[in-house]
Amino acid sequence: MMKKPLRNLLRWSAGLALALQLTACGGDDATPAGKYENGTLVINEGNFSDADGEVSYVDAGGQVTNRIFQAENTRPLAAIVQSARRIGDRIYLVGNRADKVEVVNAADFKTVATVESTGQNLVNPQDVAAVDNKAYVSCWGPFSPTFSRDNPYLAIMDLATNRITGRVALPAFPQGMLAVNGSVYVALAGSNQVAVINPANDQIVSSIPVAANPQRLYLDANRRLWAVCSSGALVRLNPSLNQVEATISTAPVRPNGKAAFNAAGNRLYYYSVEFAADFRSSTGRVYGLDITATAAPTAPLITQSNLYGIGVDPATDQLLLADNNGFQGNGAVVRYRPDGTRVDALAVGRGPNGFLFQ
Repeated sequence: MMKKPLRNLLRWSAGLALALQLTACGGDDATPAGKYENGTLVINEGNFSDADGEVSYVDAGGQVTNRIFQAENTRPLAAIVQSARRIGDRIYLVGNRADKVEVVNAADFKTVATVESTGQNLVNPQDVAAVDNKAYVSCWGPFSPTFSRDNPYLAIMDLATNRITGRVALPAFPQGMLAVNGSVYVALAGSNQVAVINPANDQIVSSIPVAANPQRLYLDANRRLWAVCSSGALVRLNPSLNQVEATISTAPVRPNGKAAFNAAGNRLYYYSVEFAADFRSSTGRVYGLDITATAAPTAPLITQSNLYGIGVDPATDQLLLADNNGFQGNGAVVRYRPDGTRVDALAVGRGPNGFLFQ
């Protein structure tokens, strides 16, 4: 029996954004895709005061179904959704405010497990990455009275039982993560380091110096890691050597941290954001960088208001930009061709911040 290819996203920052294709071959009959497969999941963060994060589904024809978690589980997701990752046939929705990870079946979005914080073992979670039967959840930890991020760590999750089994202490607060070559790479946004975790002993085995404030990590066609640093740099890493190969300054542009590769994995799209004086609106500018480039572009490809997330549809190479509408009601996904030509806009949930392509 032959299964249809499933595209699995490697990015959420915020994103953060690459697709994996998993293929199994056998006979002549095709197994039909699940209800929410062969389409795009839009991660709607929600408003912090309401904890009303949700997920929208966009099918191949551009039809949108909103609030699919509520529809399939007859209860609200009740979290601020920071990221979503597909691991095997399940999707892990990471939510803070509620401090939990919702585990759902990728095909029908039915809940498998709800992993909640007990004894502060899952506080302010941000992202998740997995190696074999183990996952790590990046956690900022509790806020101090001065709102500093104290005692950051990775929560260790057993994927067989969906239980938190331990933690890895970190020297600075983490953001995005990625599993590559059997190791887990963690962008330590509160520093100038990318930490490398060995899953065999849950230890930091290397710290790679990069530009300040690495936010998220992405993998290109040559299996090189890219750290997008909000201080104003894109850093290319060789994960086989755990060394920096190149640092490309984006100054005066300061990337948001969320980015996405095209389907070929040879062009990285990233963006910057400038806020209005009252912080109720913002202007985002999207840039495209070929992986062979030695200098960052100076002119944006796309300019859009209230830009809050980015993705590239691996089926069409269209850029998907999340418009949070200033969190004044629901947001939208605006689709563009690779040359920056606007295609259309789709109404989704509140505060869209990233995408997962199935």
